[in-house]
Amino acid sequence: MRYVKNKKVSICKFFTIFFLFAIPFFIAIQVVIINNKTKINEDFKITVLSLLIILIVGLFVSLFLLIKDRRIINVCNMQKKIGFLLILFAYILEIFGVVNLIYYNNDFKNWLINSSIGSLNYKYVATTIYDDTIINNVVDNEFVDLSDDEIDFSLDSGNLEVYANKYEEEILNHDEDDIYKIIKISGTTIGADYHYEGYMAVIYDPSLVKIAKSSGAGTSDTSYGETLSVISRKNNALIAMNAGGFYDPNWNSNGGIPHGPVFIDGILDSNYASGDSGGGIIGFDNNDRLILKKMTVDEAYSRGIRDAIEWGPFLIVNGVNYYKDVNYYTWACGRAAIGQREDGIVLMLVIDGLQSHSKGASYADMAHIMELYGAVNAANLDGGTSTSMTVNHEYINSPWNGYVPTYRWLPNAWIVVNK
Repeated sequence: MRYVKNKKVSICKFFTIFFLFAIPFFIAIQVVIINNKTKINEDFKITVLSLLIILIVGLFVSLFLLIKDRRIINVCNMQKKIGFLLILFAYILEIFGVVNLIYYNNDFKNWLINSSIGSLNYKYVATTIYDDTIINNVVDNEFVDLSDDEIDFSLDSGNLEVYANKYEEEILNHDEDDIYKIIKISGTTIGADYHYEGYMAVIYDPSLVKIAKSSGAGTSDTSYGETLSVISRKNNALIAMNAGGFYDPNWNSNGGIPHGPVFIDGILDSNYASGDSGGGIIGFDNNDRLILKKMTVDEAYSRGIRDAIEWGPFLIVNGVNYYKDVNYYTWACGRAAIGQREDGIVLMLVIDGLQSHSKGASYADMAHIMELYGAVNAANLDGGTSTSMTVNHEYINSPWNGYVPTYRWLPNAWIVVNK
């Protein structure tokens, strides 16, 4: 009889401790759900609430079994009272600690949002926990407002007798009549021993950089995208590179509906819902300056935006590299970015990802490469399988979907036209 009671006590104690430490975790998740204003799967809500109720009921049952027979547990025992109070105290601290960390610790909140919001695989971590207002406030505070900044075009982009470094030489050592130059890029991912490779297109006349779209791109259910090479051929482009993100449920859409406003030749071409990119408008104004700014369509018109898409995050703004202090490994995959130097030269960059010859690059890697080549403004574009660049309609990088080469349908692209 004593063996049976001892076994019963041990089982009850085990489940009591388990419930005490499991319940705060589910309470924290429930608090996240209650405070979250974005759409969360209803099945997930029901599952979390059901498990929380089961755990609470289980806790009360186990406590009841422990205290109903004073021969099993002496509730008057001071040591056990103190132990119970300590567990209860830890229990309360766990609940408030998790909630405080998620919602009131600005360092953690900023880190979580900025680390996940533009990631292909983890962007929904931020959007599930925080509402759009919180995310936008964090993102807006990260970047400098360019509304009053001017790029100085005073530098000569021709040949120089002396170059500041090898990167300047690669950029500036070219024939006077060259429209563009292709530079092979390679390096090691920051914070990890992963090799990456890609290409940078150097465009000497920023007025030649424009947005081109798929023939079927739009905001309706019948909209469709085209591969980069098709977009390039239809627009007789010298260089083409994928541009903004697009509506892509389950990652298998036809790439026809671009996220955010798209401007072509100074006219708003489409304006579907914004994506979770953590950036804003990326485009050139009528003075051929690359503008990076979160703004409305009306503000874009007032700024004289001629060709632009919406995506992000911004990497370098007004000479400030926002990833300069990142020395640890973050998610690396295929990446694309566009930037502009102080002398007006445009840099278009693609890095292959998830392949034997190139693991991929992080945002910090892309910002670092752009900074080495003198970019004063640079922004991340849609990456992953979309990452692609063509020269004279032929792919020079290796678009990849993780299993096989893939030329994905895109709604739009950055192109370089002939003079």
